[in-house]
Amino acid sequence: GSIGASNWNTIKGGLANAINSLVPTDGSYEISVVNFSNTAVTAVNHVLIDSVAARASVVNMINNMAFLNSTTNMQAAFNQMSSILQGSSLEIDNSYVNFATDGQANWSCGGCDNDALSIAARNALIADAGVDNISIEAIGSGVDPAFLQNGICYPGPCTIAPTFSFPGNGFYIPVANAAAYATAINQKIAIVTNQPIPEPGMVAIFALGLLGIAGVRMRMSA
Repeated sequence: GSIGASNWNTIKGGLANAINSLVPTDGSYEISVVNFSNTAVTAVNHVLIDSVAARASVVNMINNMAFLNSTTNMQAAFNQMSSILQGSSLEIDNSYVNFATDGQANWSCGGCDNDALSIAARNALIADAGVDNISIEAIGSGVDPAFLQNGICYPGPCTIAPTFSFPGNGFYIPVANAAAYATAINQKIAIVTNQPIPEPGMVAIFALGLLGIAGVRMRMSA
């Protein structure tokens, strides 16, 4: 909820534009997006980017994501993404998850340990969906960097921007505000798709509290 509706629109537009400009249309990548707050909603359900039309459909779905405006249920986000990734009909070489948040795990669950449940769901995402890398963007001062770096980032040890060792290590990038999002997500997708990093180079990345995770999966080569 702290992101606000205006910043949410900036986030959606930045992600949509980065995908539209950087993800190739040769069938190498499949994209899934989960938008989460107190609950998790599937925004893009493992769409193979094998044409300009397929990529445009993903852009449209991202631009239409609703502003959920509530708490930060990381458990729901990881569980939802795990279910989506396991539902793909493709044989997968590599599976990458991008996780972004502006807060700490803080949903209502009757006195349970939010952090422990989040880590358990993250572990299940890795084990059940075969995720090879989880990298993180953390926005603002309300996050818990140690928890995100040591409990969520994968594989460890987590590298901290501007150091990247992708995909062998997960990486963590702090984000000051939503305004830096567009340049930052361009950089992130360029790293994932093995393309030159767009100018102006390194900036803090991905302003996100209520979006969640974008999983990019690479199809097995023939």
